[in-house]
Amino acid sequence: MSELDWDDPKYVEAPVKVQEYSKMNDKYERSLRRDDNSRGYGGDRKRDDNRGNRDDYGGGRRDNRGNRDDHGGGGRRDNRDNRDNNYGGGRGFSESLSIASEMIGKVIGRAGANISRIQTDFDVYVKVDKIELIVNITGKVQSNVSDAINHVRKQVTSDPGNRGRDQDRRGSFGGGGYGGGGGGHGKSKGSSYEFNPPASRPTTDEGGDLTGSIDWASINKASEAATKARWAKCPPLTKNFYKEAPEVANLSEDQIERIRADNNNISVSHVFEPKEGETAPPIPNPVWTFEQCFAEYPDLLGEITKMGFSKPSPIQSQAWPILLQGHDMIGIAQTGTGKTLAFLLPGMIHTEYQSVPRGQRGGANVLILAPTRELALQIEMEVKKYSFRDMKAVCVYGGGDRRMQISDLERGAEIIICTPGRLNDLVQANVIDVSSITYLVLDEADRMLDMGFEPQIRKVMLDIRPDRQTIMTSATWPPGVRRLAQSYMKNPIQVCVGSLDLAATHSVKQVIELLEDDKEKFRTIKSFVKNMSKTDKIIIFCGRKARADDLSSDLTLDGFMTQCIHGNRDQSDREQAIADIKSGAVHILVATDVASRGLDIEDISHVINYDFPRNIEEYVHRVGRTGRAGRKGTSISFITREDWGVAKDLIDILQEAEQEVPDELHKMATRFKAMKERRAAEGGGFGGGGGGRFGGGGGGGRSGGGGRGGGGRNF
Repeated sequence: MSELDWDDPKYVEAPVKVQEYSKMNDKYERSLRRDDNSRGYGGDRKRDDNRGNRDDYGGGRRDNRGNRDDHGGGGRRDNRDNRDNNYGGGRGFSESLSIASEMIGKVIGRAGANISRIQTDFDVYVKVDKIELIVNITGKVQSNVSDAINHVRKQVTSDPGNRGRDQDRRGSFGGGGYGGGGGGHGKSKGSSYEFNPPASRPTTDEGGDLTGSIDWASINKASEAATKARWAKCPPLTKNFYKEAPEVANLSEDQIERIRADNNNISVSHVFEPKEGETAPPIPNPVWTFEQCFAEYPDLLGEITKMGFSKPSPIQSQAWPILLQGHDMIGIAQTGTGKTLAFLLPGMIHTEYQSVPRGQRGGANVLILAPTRELALQIEMEVKKYSFRDMKAVCVYGGGDRRMQISDLERGAEIIICTPGRLNDLVQANVIDVSSITYLVLDEADRMLDMGFEPQIRKVMLDIRPDRQTIMTSATWPPGVRRLAQSYMKNPIQVCVGSLDLAATHSVKQVIELLEDDKEKFRTIKSFVKNMSKTDKIIIFCGRKARADDLSSDLTLDGFMTQCIHGNRDQSDREQAIADIKSGAVHILVATDVASRGLDIEDISHVINYDFPRNIEEYVHRVGRTGRAGRKGTSISFITREDWGVAKDLIDILQEAEQEVPDELHKMATRFKAMKERRAAEGGGFGGGGGGRFGGGGGGGRSGGGGRGGGGRNF
């Protein structure tokens, strides 16, 4: 019958037609065949009785499924056994009890334990209707049914007299269908009770208290105690390895401010208020020579000297004293400013000079998380440049040979560099044990959050000891990065090179070309490539992977040697593309935004935005691929009418860097602003201006009236 038939008071169900079966193909007949106790009742009579029981209990197969869901226990076979053993003849007694919604869980018990207990103790069948808030109990013996009802009533209240209206629903079941004796839901007389317990009255029961208040304070206290007990077993951790040089310690406030101003206007601050009972650590003074930081570590100082650096970069001059003292740090700086070396050398010292020997620490000490494979591999190459006490690094990332990566990890390493997805994979496989990590780096944290890696990062943080040293680097300071830092860092010191406001590097000349369409784009890029000098290297950024493949192919067919890199290419191809552009085997790299961050190719002369990026932040990162390590660079951006939504933000970036702004870009920004104002006045949003697919009228926008417009197509 349909669901509507149940609600129709005039509905009279047709008599059940008993159909003869030549073989046991009915679901309930199969249950008889499996149940030894049922065989004694006989074949045909048993089949008829079972059909009667299905009708009497109202809903047959659907109700049985409901019982399984409601009670959580017993399973399909138990329900069949109860029907066959207790109510095989289709005659019995039924009583119902109406209860308050908050009592449902109490009656059912944990995993259906209370239901099972009542059925066993009283030899009855219990059904709980969560929608109607009714407990229905049926059985062959009336006294058992009454005792079970009274037992349930005692469970949900300590005041048996506090009842609602009583309705007599007691009656014997007919031998099939509803019949004269009835007993189905609301079809014949029986006993029904309603009860609404006071909200303030505590309820406890052997089936489990599911309605009382939860003492979160005690739960949190127990959790903190368990966490402390877990991490108390870890080996001791040393964080401070810094001995301040006398000339650094004696700097006056004016001298400190002048040094920071000369180093790209460094700003240093405590970004969060310390927690109750804690004090913010003092901010160390900046350094201006390598010896002031690493005089105590001559072998590492020798490695730095071999690389030919003359002095620390702006972020290194302030980050090294902070990290060598063991403080958590947030480094905000554009790409190509030396952030990798800023956290890498202190990490090596941190690893080497712990009191517990390396082989007894249970795993690696340094974990560096990077958003892309390219950046992870680049950090690994940076580690290999500095031969310090035979320290080993392993790079693991998605798309690489997993078996080989596991083999490298099993041979042992002090530094693990990885992408978040592969890290979680190997942690779950028990290949990496992050409980030994004491120095954690989240490199390009803003990029990792943009790529949706926050859940993986938070998950792995739970298994890293809480007294670790944590470093976070980022090119921007969005709310997501701030929230992550506040959750997992202790009194971090923020070092910002330049302004926190979004800005492109000033060592890059930014050129804007306004074009009509894609055909003009290709003509322009082809002309530019023809006139390249032999020393030029360019990265051409496209908005889509297919677009990058097509452009690379078209340029190759026209006789220009190119390489292409994007997320769909095999890892070996991506690595080869980077190797070719670095070595000079090719001078043109076509890429998507996978190459916009962390890719460190120092001699890139030009960046071309063939497709303008979706947001202005990505534009800044693309531009940062050139003009690195003190060099000059040029970025050329192709702008079409489709890009007018970013015109205003682009103008702000250009003006901040004191770059030329085309008049047409100003006009484009003005037209876009006028269009937005016009749409807002007309209703804007999802309303709209008549006709079209969704019909005329409209107006109202997202929250105003008008919807999608009147008339037209209706969904």
